[in-house]
Amino acid sequence: MNSDVTAHRYAEAIFGIGKDTGKLAVFQRNAEDFLSILEKSKDLYTALSHPNIERCQRRKIVDAVLEKCNYDRVFSNFIRLVVERGRASHFSHIVASMMSLRDAAEGRLRGFVYVAQALTPSQKTRLTTKVCQVMGCEVLLSERIDPSLLGGMRVELDGKVYDSTVRRELEKMREAILNSSAQA
Repeated sequence: MNSDVTAHRYAEAIFGIGKDTGKLAVFQRNAEDFLSILEKSKDLYTALSHPNIERCQRRKIVDAVLEKCNYDRVFSNFIRLVVERGRASHFSHIVASMMSLRDAAEGRLRGFVYVAQALTPSQKTRLTTKVCQVMGCEVLLSERIDPSLLGGMRVELDGKVYDSTVRRELEKMREAILNSSAQA
């Protein structure tokens, strides 16, 4: 089964529990913290995700880690389930899916704005405000610097690309010139 599909199923399960119990924010914080622990310790990640390490051994390891964390009991059990079923390697995708589900439930979109140079705080505020107005919901944009851009910006949001870069404008002009030449 595709890892994204698997991760999304786990995310839907814990999201549903979090929503029903009013602990979505708690679960999200716990998930992000545990993911941070996995990312900081390659040895721990390997121990919890390697298929040659027996299930009982993985259980002991995850129990020792969770003992030091102050996570919600239900979320700790969720982590144990993920690890016992050999899905620890999917955890980053589970967290991303949880975030997407939570954003959708709260009417929020996340996206990226690609620019040649960093935006000033006022430029970023104006851009975010405009995008929120167009999309009709809260939008969180992460800025990415792309030195290959000549100018302008490209916004990627909800699977769509809004390209107002200088390069794209030049391409449009080129197409217009070629089309007018073909018609003559």
